[in-house]
Amino acid sequence: MPCTATATPPDLTAVRPVVADDAADACTVIRQSITHCCALDHHNDADILGAWLSNKTPENLAVWIAAPGATAWGAYRGQAMVGFALLTRATLALCYVVPEALHQGVGRALLLEAEAHARLEGVVTLSLDSTRTAEAFYRRNGYEPSGPVQAWAGLVAQPMRKHL
Repeated sequence: MPCTATATPPDLTAVRPVVADDAADACTVIRQSITHCCALDHHNDADILGAWLSNKTPENLAVWIAAPGATAWGAYRGQAMVGFALLTRATLALCYVVPEALHQGVGRALLLEAEAHARLEGVVTLSLDSTRTAEAFYRRNGYEPSGPVQAWAGLVAQPMRKHL
């Protein structure tokens, strides 16, 4: 049963748990978000973008969603998934929103759902690695840098955490 943490943003039908069968939709959300919303991170460099997207496949998403200790949610407008989040124990591994749903409360609804679930599981501190694009979003939601910036394949990520 999902933890309902907040009111539903306008035009958002539901934030609900997803399963491995939803991996293709989740993959579409992630790939659209990275490609169109994260230019600050990949600078439209084909090599950087290719490296970032290389493991974002429906097959990998299905494995990640079904992994022990993982919980995933989709944000839906009607039948269309417009956001996706994956929690792996005490780490928010993925949280992405399609371009047309940005700045409408979708990411926040997913984040609050993941935090509520983590609290129920006894997690005291939730961690994540933020892109440059998402860092201000996480800061607005109470996350603070928790270590030096990490670099990989031309990308940088800021480790962050929030005490729940």
